[in-house]
Amino acid sequence: MDLGASPAQAFRVVAGTTETGRAIFSVLVKRTYDIKPDRVAVRADEVQPIHETDCYYERGDPDSSTIEYESDLSPYKLQTDVVLIGKAHAPAGRPVEQMSVGIEVAGRRKVLLITGDRRCRFRQGSSPLFTDPVPFTEMAIRYERAYGGKDHLSVSGLEFHYPRNPLGKGLALKNIREVIEGLELPNIEDPSDLLLPERVILGEPERWNRQPLPQGFGWYQRTWYPRCSFVGAVPGFVDPDEVMREEILGLVPQRQIALARQFKLPSFDVRFNHGASLGLGFPYLQGGEPIRLANLTPGGGIFSFRLPDERPKIMLDIGLGEKELESVLHTVCIRMETRQVDLVWRGAHEYPGVDWLPKMTRMVAEIH
Repeated sequence: MDLGASPAQAFRVVAGTTETGRAIFSVLVKRTYDIKPDRVAVRADEVQPIHETDCYYERGDPDSSTIEYESDLSPYKLQTDVVLIGKAHAPAGRPVEQMSVGIEVAGRRKVLLITGDRRCRFRQGSSPLFTDPVPFTEMAIRYERAYGGKDHLSVSGLEFHYPRNPLGKGLALKNIREVIEGLELPNIEDPSDLLLPERVILGEPERWNRQPLPQGFGWYQRTWYPRCSFVGAVPGFVDPDEVMREEILGLVPQRQIALARQFKLPSFDVRFNHGASLGLGFPYLQGGEPIRLANLTPGGGIFSFRLPDERPKIMLDIGLGEKELESVLHTVCIRMETRQVDLVWRGAHEYPGVDWLPKMTRMVAEIH
């Protein structure tokens, strides 16, 4: 349900559960703000619509396109997801072969290395050569340009998809000409976890855990590891006792693969609702935090602003009396090409459970 005349604001009420399994109704409130350099974001005249389903780039096929805007209707998150939709822009608009972009939120910084288009050149019995990067002035920051992809040529009868990002670039199982010659390399990387020539060839599918973690600022898709593992979908081609890189980073439980295969993990973990890229999930942001962006606007350079320090007042009556709910910030979605930021808050109201629902006499939400 929308608020109609209320400026730059919309809301929905959805059912869900907390991390401990308590039944809740969540009131999700979305507001849109205009951002200008070195200022606090201010309410826009129009709201970006609530996304009830995932929206893919160019309205593409989910099998070949990544998500531009994830559904806003996650009923419960344990953190604030910060997501940036935008492009890398070369300093002064001059073509470069390689550059860095960065985002800093409340003092925590993430940097990506952006490299122009490159390909592999096959060398018999040796690591491939990389071509020189093609100069560029701007580049979309999308997971199609990060490490990953699929290989259906190396092993007869096997199409191997990189579990962390099957839509990316650079994946190769075998050092054979059909796979390596012309293989596109990732444009977007972690400067400390680069795909080097000696690292391109996996050799065996079971080695995928050693490969680079795909990098970006946008939405990390639900069907990719580790996010998919929070609904019980653990990937194959990995030893159950292998220590996953995500374990070391604290992103998944210790011994997750082994425990999942023994059915010792819950079938649903609320962390499945977290969609921010690696390093962009934060303890609930409170509003007013500074955000600093590097080389993400035309001409490059630094662009800084502050999140608004306002938050909605959320009221909900489910027939048990009107109750004011705590506003918790679920999502910060920065849209740099339009200079706007969308904020989604949650207010959660517990209810007795599904057996009680036939007794519910009303559902009235008010947002101020």
